[in-house]
Amino acid sequence: MNTQLIQGIGLVSLCTVLFACTPDDYTYHDNTLMQVTDIEHVELAANHKLVLADGYARLELYPRLYTSDGLQIPDDRVQEEWLEYVSESGAKVSRYFSTSDASLIGQTITARLKIKGTDLESEPISFRIAAPLGQEYTSDIRIPVIFHIIQTTEEIESLGGPYKEEQVEQIFRKLNYMLSGETTRNPVGTDTHIRLALAEYDPDGGRLLEPGINRLTIREIDATDNYGPFLADHHLIWPEDDYLNIWLISDRKSVSGTFESVSDGCRPRYVLPGTEGERLPGIEWKEVSETEHLQANDVGLLYKLQELDNIDRTFWQNEPYERSYNEIGYYLGLYLGLLPTCNYMEAEDYTDYCDDTLDYSRENDSWYKSVGECYFRSENIMDDPTGGHCSVSPAQCARMRWVLQHCAGRSAWQSNYAFDGKR
Repeated sequence: MNTQLIQGIGLVSLCTVLFACTPDDYTYHDNTLMQVTDIEHVELAANHKLVLADGYARLELYPRLYTSDGLQIPDDRVQEEWLEYVSESGAKVSRYFSTSDASLIGQTITARLKIKGTDLESEPISFRIAAPLGQEYTSDIRIPVIFHIIQTTEEIESLGGPYKEEQVEQIFRKLNYMLSGETTRNPVGTDTHIRLALAEYDPDGGRLLEPGINRLTIREIDATDNYGPFLADHHLIWPEDDYLNIWLISDRKSVSGTFESVSDGCRPRYVLPGTEGERLPGIEWKEVSETEHLQANDVGLLYKLQELDNIDRTFWQNEPYERSYNEIGYYLGLYLGLLPTCNYMEAEDYTDYCDDTLDYSRENDSWYKSVGECYFRSENIMDDPTGGHCSVSPAQCARMRWVLQHCAGRSAWQSNYAFDGKR
């Protein structure tokens, strides 16, 4: 094709674009800053009802400004100098509130949003200053973990090889971020001082080629009885006194049905013999006998391998109560004795027995937090599947510690065998 012909085609195409639409066909977006006079109504919300007085946790006050048409003004069209945050108690407040003043613990701060130079102000909102994590929960606990990666021969041959070590390390880091609070300044997010550590030795004292990883490649994976017999037959249930077992099981064809019910089974249910005092509420406890044989779900957690990289999660799949699969950190929380903050059954008396977390139901959207076009209910690891999942509260940490001290199948943190291979 010669140059003149190409230029001719280009000219015709340009004319088509220019004359195909009239000016009325175009949509114009006004991205200029709003004026104070455009504001008709103001509201104020907060992303929690509590904030820890540890100097690190941070509560966000979220201003909502509206025009006379009832339209909310986007954040990027609001000038911060218009906004004034005032408290009725005299405490200094701003868009992001943080404090290390222990004298404020237990006090409630009531704040309003005012628009400078006008009579506009919001209704008041209140939040309470809470005590940080108690000293009795700040000793370090290290839990040796072994990730059992179980895949079929067909999957490895047809889909680019085994699940990569780097991907497992990424999961491992994410779980520790959740336990440490390093990825968030959530109002009640705390460092639990609980950490996972990759096992270095197998049960026979052999050094692992890949720290924290044990692989099984097999022609067929048997999901009978929630994989329990399969894991036992292939010696994949490593001693619970030395390891936290996490089984990452390939189920590309969904032969196990709803895998979340399999993962859900990791909740603790047995207390150690001789456990005295008040037991952790919200769980029907049984006392394990010396001869009791613990099942796979009693000593670890099972997770569907294909869900590790799935970011498309919704709160509800089908009516009335079938929910979508949650992140692996949520099930680690279950394993350590936490209950969901999601009120799936919408029961009026539902509680997770933690007074510093927020309970969510399908109807409760008062604590939504937006980031661009994405909406998150909170950052707690026990939130519904659409949450941020990177924070643990002090009350949740206390529950975790109780489980690690008193529950069968949770004592691996007391052993160093996985790290040195010595008895």
